[in-house]
Amino acid sequence: MTTVAKYTRELIFALRLRDVPGEVIGDAVAQVESHVADTGEDPVSAFGPAREYAKTFGEPKSPARRWPWYVLNWAIGFLFGCVLLIGVMAQVRGDSTYWGLPPVVLVVVGAIGLVGYLVALTLIWADRVKDPRKTH
Repeated sequence: MTTVAKYTRELIFALRLRDVPGEVIGDAVAQVESHVADTGEDPVSAFGPAREYAKTFGEPKSPARRWPWYVLNWAIGFLFGCVLLIGVMAQVRGDSTYWGLPPVVLVVVGAIGLVGYLVALTLIWADRVKDPRKTH
């Protein structure tokens, strides 16, 4: 017997691979959880394997051309990483950086830049799974 938590994890993963919006994923998970709670039926028996059930949600989409975004994200991460690394190496050597700045400034700018950029990406690109049973 498959647990509901395991089945919904597999379903969410399969739906994410199909690029299904978060609201639709939340609705699908709510349907599975409600059905299993009401009937006590095994989710695989009721809906079939999670990958197969995920195929019922829309047509498969062709992959979007995301390579410019990947290149831009790599470049920004590389830039902040280099700033951080230059600052760390200058601090280890005990001298100033190429730009005449104290090494600790570059370490702080690089670290804050990397962390801030990752947080911003997470907030901007996150398509959260929204449970329709919750009003807020």
